[in-house]
Amino acid sequence: MTAMTMTTLGAVAALDDDSPAARAAAYRDAAVVLLGRLKAARCSPAGMARLTVTSPGGRLVPRDPACDRRWREVFGGFKPAEFTIESASAPRVTLALALHQGTTAPPRDEPMWRGMTAAEIDAAYSARAAVPEHLAIFERWRDAGERVLASRDAHRDLPYGEAPLQRFDFFPVPRPNAPLLVFIHGGYWQAMDKAEHASLIEGHLNAGWAVALLNYRLCPEATIADQVEDARLALRHLWHGAERYGVDRSRIQVCGHSAGGYLGACLASTDWPALDPAMPVAPLHSALLVSGLFELEPMRHMSFGPLLGLPDAETARALSPMFATPNPGMRLHLTVGERESEEFHWQSRELARRWGARLEAIEVSSVPGTHHFSVMESLAKGGLLEASLAIG
Repeated sequence: MTAMTMTTLGAVAALDDDSPAARAAAYRDAAVVLLGRLKAARCSPAGMARLTVTSPGGRLVPRDPACDRRWREVFGGFKPAEFTIESASAPRVTLALALHQGTTAPPRDEPMWRGMTAAEIDAAYSARAAVPEHLAIFERWRDAGERVLASRDAHRDLPYGEAPLQRFDFFPVPRPNAPLLVFIHGGYWQAMDKAEHASLIEGHLNAGWAVALLNYRLCPEATIADQVEDARLALRHLWHGAERYGVDRSRIQVCGHSAGGYLGACLASTDWPALDPAMPVAPLHSALLVSGLFELEPMRHMSFGPLLGLPDAETARALSPMFATPNPGMRLHLTVGERESEEFHWQSRELARRWGARLEAIEVSSVPGTHHFSVMESLAKGGLLEASLAIG
């Protein structure tokens, strides 16, 4: 590697009004432009050094949770080491990014995993790149989720731990001892939020299920191992609090998407009595895991791999549900969007092959005509909802 040089790239987005929501949306729009310019300049987001953010009155604060979520939709866990906030009167958001640009060795072209090079792994597992309209989908989910949160009896941001993101939204139903759906969002361990998925669980509420939507700490501020602990802490909280929440602790189902599917599989293979002697061997009655990632080794070789806390193959294997023992007697449904890459289909097929003998029931399916994100929309009304209720 040669000496680094500094490059500056800029981006501008119009500001419709000066509300917090409009500022966050403009910040996201400017970040999209910035990412395009990074790609055109062949710069890695890992080299981001300083971001100067200019907005009316300097009121756009990148570390504000809403702004941080919008940034992560574009860049995941990649962030500059330093932020500078400046004020201007013009109704727009301006970003000026200083980043290190050096000449590196060409990408390795030897097989890294299952015969694929690092570039091929990136292509196979980069769900957002395969769905160019993903940001519009996130926006639609966000708007629909806010409508559900406003119209339903939702208890928001209940703590299951002490960290700011160790929170969940709880939706009770007027039914004693209701079954409970525990939903864990995706985002490649680095992005997304529980509120953006609230519209996806309306079918369960209408069917008489209570629902808990989980948040968890995100990478790179946390590691994947930390997130596993968050998911376990949340399930312990809900299991012990079943009477308080009016749910049947013998009918808890976890549903997770993508990275959330990974965390759901971790819950389904935890040695619960060793963690909490008061808990049974199998506190989950069932699991619906959608487009899950159960073998972490390929993630180490992706562009964002260094952000996940997987320093070596041994760590990746130890944290992979693929090599864990599932809790006996549980019902499991694994599903993937039909149009997803073969690697996503392989992840579910292989987990089913390894886990099947120990489970009461297991099914693997794909949802016709769907990709990594549209597959989730059948959870609100469609095939995934039917599958969830069938195993619940």
